[in-house]
Amino acid sequence: MEWGVMAPGAWSGDKFRFSEHVHGGQDYVGAANISLVVSQPAKWENIESMQESADARKGIGINTYNEQIEIKKRRVARFEEVIADPSKAAPRDDVSEYPAAIEELKKEIREAEASIAGLKRDWHPIDLGLPQSLGYAAGPTLHAFLLRDGRAYNFMSVGGEGEAPFEERKKAFLDMLQRFKVRNLYEIPKERGLCIPYGFIPDDGTGHFRMEVSMRYKDRPGVIYTIGTAVVGERGIEQGESPMLQATARSAASLLAGGLTEGREVKSIGPRPVQIGALPAYQGGFSLNVAEPGQPPVFNYSVYTGYAGWDHSRVLPAITVNLRSFTKEQDPSIKENPPPIEESMQRLEALLKGMRLRPTDKPMPELVPAAPLP
Repeated sequence: MEWGVMAPGAWSGDKFRFSEHVHGGQDYVGAANISLVVSQPAKWENIESMQESADARKGIGINTYNEQIEIKKRRVARFEEVIADPSKAAPRDDVSEYPAAIEELKKEIREAEASIAGLKRDWHPIDLGLPQSLGYAAGPTLHAFLLRDGRAYNFMSVGGEGEAPFEERKKAFLDMLQRFKVRNLYEIPKERGLCIPYGFIPDDGTGHFRMEVSMRYKDRPGVIYTIGTAVVGERGIEQGESPMLQATARSAASLLAGGLTEGREVKSIGPRPVQIGALPAYQGGFSLNVAEPGQPPVFNYSVYTGYAGWDHSRVLPAITVNLRSFTKEQDPSIKENPPPIEESMQRLEALLKGMRLRPTDKPMPELVPAAPLP
């Protein structure tokens, strides 16, 4: 999928990054079980710091287990002392229960010691076989930290129920890193694969993906546009509520707000059918003047636009675009309040119009006709 905008924009993650108060809600980039974060500007010391941070969690875990072991050993020593001299027992203590308590504590100590051994064995740096890169295995979780063109790329593969065994995941993880390429801004690859901010991961056209990435115009830092897409029906991404219902719910928020606004201006957007490129979608939202009575208007708004997608389709995935605004009061780093909803809607409409499915030089597998039966 690709899209065009009618003014210079900035992705979250670069020098125009969002603050903790202004963000897209669930910004995320994932390919199968691998998640990715891109940030800039970055230097080699930032990559080293990322690996050190992963190793620091190992040290914290070992220290925590050691502290627990020392506490339990002191309790064992206390119980043994009382067993040897029952006169040292507290008035309400049942000394007859101490032997069983000691055995339970010793079992917990052995388990903590085994956990420490596991951390020392399973948490360690790994060689990715790539230039300007560092890797780390944090138990079942694999990390890769890459420096490319002044940007840091942080890949993470998490194990768990339903995931492949560690060695199988490690092989797939390293294979994906070997395929990963840097992508220039506005560069649109023709081959099969997944575009990410400033990157591209070639694949065979059958991989799962899910992402939400936010952008904003430089002249309107308090208005963000979050673009989401995902393969429906896989890895927990279900169809859920239809875009029509979600658009209706977002639009209905204006009715709920009407009783709380003390006569301030409230506008309802939709729900209505629209298009995301050539795809049918639904849109709904609201705009609310949040200024105190008698003060200049301050607009806060939220607009949802969504296309449901087809189950298990990489060619027709689910697509959403969420427009949100933030005021100076919500984030002091914003120097001006959002413009009226009409301006932001004009930009949203241009964004939706410019979105289209990305063609590939080799057809996607689901578009290749099945071989005729013999």
